[in-house]
Amino acid sequence: MQITGYSKEYTEQMLLMQSVYEKKHPLAERFAVEDLKNPLLNRRKNVLLAVENGRAVGFVRFLTRQNFSRDHFHHVWLDIILDEGADNSLMSLLYETALPSIVDTTSNFFPAAGTRICVRIADSESEKRDFFSNRGFTHWIDFEYMERDLKSEITSHPFPSGLTISKLKPRKSPEILKYLLAEQSSFPDSPLEYKYLHYFFSRPQWKSEGFILASLDPKGNIAGSIMLYPDNTDNSMFHTEEVFVVEKWRKKGVARALLAESLKCLKKAGKDRAFLSVTSDRASAKRMYEEASFRFLYKREVLALTI
Repeated sequence: MQITGYSKEYTEQMLLMQSVYEKKHPLAERFAVEDLKNPLLNRRKNVLLAVENGRAVGFVRFLTRQNFSRDHFHHVWLDIILDEGADNSLMSLLYETALPSIVDTTSNFFPAAGTRICVRIADSESEKRDFFSNRGFTHWIDFEYMERDLKSEITSHPFPSGLTISKLKPRKSPEILKYLLAEQSSFPDSPLEYKYLHYFFSRPQWKSEGFILASLDPKGNIAGSIMLYPDNTDNSMFHTEEVFVVEKWRKKGVARALLAESLKCLKKAGKDRAFLSVTSDRASAKRMYEEASFRFLYKREVLALTI
């Protein structure tokens, strides 16, 4: 058994292992070939393979989310996939091998409150849950996934006076940075990075139909925003993500009005469903989605370990 860095020759075997795992656990974390381009994988240096007799029998990958405040944590999102029949000793080997790489990768990050290693786990993944629980991981939050039938009636909500609605599709650096600054100020605990946004805006599903619905103040600054883009496996379903309102415009009904307007846009375009995720610690956001007729589908719990 050898633990090695990512090599293109094993990609097909990795994806086959992932496919088999997803069939067994259909609500588990997804991973596809285009995800290998994600810059948060550090040019695929954050992918390690277990190879035996010239064949990949397991792999670990981790995405690093840097924070820019001493008040919040860096987050490392980790997952391990094994070939059918492999036991926990291989999972343990991959995990222990990944730990020094995680420490090294995050060592030059901006000073923060600390670093959390996180794993998202579906209800059916009992073996994975037990594995990480036995290594000191504890429950942190849940990701709750919700869906809205766009065939049903959509109730409108008014925007505050002075705001206009605009569809944005950032392409050049100044446009991306303008959006990024508003997003980072709204989510200081989990900000996006420029390199990730640049990558995301180049993905096929974004380039085809994705857009940002934003409310702009009289100076053209973003007051609130929703990102909308088609699912990569079902074009009739649209993701409604990165819903935020900057501090100055909060508690004025901007998010509620933006959400209703975005659902109307999708319905007018002939889409069937809107899909989103919300973390269990954002109670007011979840309540707003429920009032907009989003219904709960499933959850993935997050186990975390501070290092």
